[in-house]
Amino acid sequence: MPLAMFLLSLMLTAAAWWAVRSYSDALAEARFEALAERVATSVSTRMDDYAQILQGGVGLFDASDGVTRQEWRRYVERLGVERRYPGIQGIGFAERVLPEEREAEEERIRQDFPDFDITPPGMREVYYPIIFLEPFVGRNLRAFGYDMFSEPVRRAAMERARDQDMPAMTGKVTLVQETFQDVQAGALLYLPVYDSDADLSTVEGRRQAIRGFVYSPFRMTDLMRGILGNLMDEVQISLYDETPHEETLLFSTSSGEAAYRREEVIELYGRIWVVRVASTPALERSIEEGYPELILAAGFIISLLLTGLTQAAVAVRNRAADLAETNAALVQARRQAEAANASKSRFLAAASHDLRQPLQSLGIYLSLLNEVGLQGPAGKMAGNALDSFATAQRMLNSIMDIAALESGQVEVRAEPVDVTRILAATAESMRPNVQGKGLRMVLRLCEGAVVRTDRLMFERIILNLLDNAVKYTSRGGILVSCRKRAEGILRVKVLDSGTGIARDQQALIFEDFYQIENPERDRSKGLGLGLATVARLSRLLGCRLEVHSRKNWGTVFILELPLAPETTGQKEESAPLRQE
Repeated sequence: MPLAMFLLSLMLTAAAWWAVRSYSDALAEARFEALAERVATSVSTRMDDYAQILQGGVGLFDASDGVTRQEWRRYVERLGVERRYPGIQGIGFAERVLPEEREAEEERIRQDFPDFDITPPGMREVYYPIIFLEPFVGRNLRAFGYDMFSEPVRRAAMERARDQDMPAMTGKVTLVQETFQDVQAGALLYLPVYDSDADLSTVEGRRQAIRGFVYSPFRMTDLMRGILGNLMDEVQISLYDETPHEETLLFSTSSGEAAYRREEVIELYGRIWVVRVASTPALERSIEEGYPELILAAGFIISLLLTGLTQAAVAVRNRAADLAETNAALVQARRQAEAANASKSRFLAAASHDLRQPLQSLGIYLSLLNEVGLQGPAGKMAGNALDSFATAQRMLNSIMDIAALESGQVEVRAEPVDVTRILAATAESMRPNVQGKGLRMVLRLCEGAVVRTDRLMFERIILNLLDNAVKYTSRGGILVSCRKRAEGILRVKVLDSGTGIARDQQALIFEDFYQIENPERDRSKGLGLGLATVARLSRLLGCRLEVHSRKNWGTVFILELPLAPETTGQKEESAPLRQE
């Protein structure tokens, strides 16, 4: 029997290890996917910022009949682009020049720059030489006077921008700014500039009215370093134009094998950028949890303890059987059996105490260490250890709650419940948290709102929703309300003015361990089980649960419960408005 118990315990440990290992792998994959999405979002957002900057340059030309070189320099300097948006090569303007205007335009610019020529030489239907480009130093001097319309890839983007009156990105090019050292792939972003009084309602009208293009050239390695910064230390990145091929590669830091890979697609002003993101060994170590190994170790120890307990129980049984062989020794056998049973009970109590004692002692010692007031790294480590211990306890309690709900061990005890009283009492209990964040709370309740439900479960739902609202709200306030509907339904709302939830994430917030604004999985921000518990309890109580949200505008959670029959026909009354 002890051997069977030992083998059974090992089998259960192996099953638990496999389940946790699978979940840990899925969680690590989800963390990496969030990081890959962050890379793609960073690139897309920064390029939108650059487009807005160029739009400001277009506005400068629209507001003036003629922008001078000095005005353009002051405009770019005031933007502070190199400081605020590192990675941009420059901001320039290419002017439309007809063949009959070419010599006059060259002579005009040669008054300030005697060596100026429109390049490359040769006769063409139209020229778009670069006449402004700031900062006008270093590599950018090589581009002065270059007719970008003479090169097919640039020309295709310029024509698209001109005809559509929209920003247009080129495919992969080699910038004129490149020298023989540190040659990088390049791309350019164009915005058209038209005559201010022209009719732009048709393509032909826009072609006739075009004055030139405000544009930015990008050296892709410099651009990606400026956009991604420290993210480049965490992941390997390869960026392609349109399709992933060697000839379309714009930028790459990939150097070897990776456990996690993901491909993101960015639609960017008429082009498609494909971003391939792979993990680095350092990132893999940081996102992979050590829980499976911990379960193996703990399971082995518990298996040994259970084997010892079983062996002790078998010994007690055998001893009692031996003592029962003779009536003469019955009293003595009974005494021995009672003594053995008492010994077993003490052993079980001691074993249980010994299993709990190390954890309790650990918590006490960590608390004492923090009270001693250690300074420097030791104090910080002691505080971190205490926080980790507290987090572990909360994690265990939360996971046990979820497990109980999933296993069906929780029994619903329905009774008449006054929802108004519960909402008011729960809001009152949250007042210190609300006031601590400088928020206000508004209650709009209705009298006589009685439903048949489990009081404790319903209170837990409201408390979790309020806790979630306070956690993700930094300004404004929270509204708690209930309202009777004609069809005998009571609608309860918890509304906040917090950060809100993106549409594509609203179906995920009720998943276990999912947190929107915690990609680093900081356990001090909770486990992500509050809304998962709300969803389970709502299903258990037969409540309808809805969420409506808009990013940066706030969130409203709605619960719908059937009113008790005796209250359905009562007239609704509004409780006094209360603010905190």
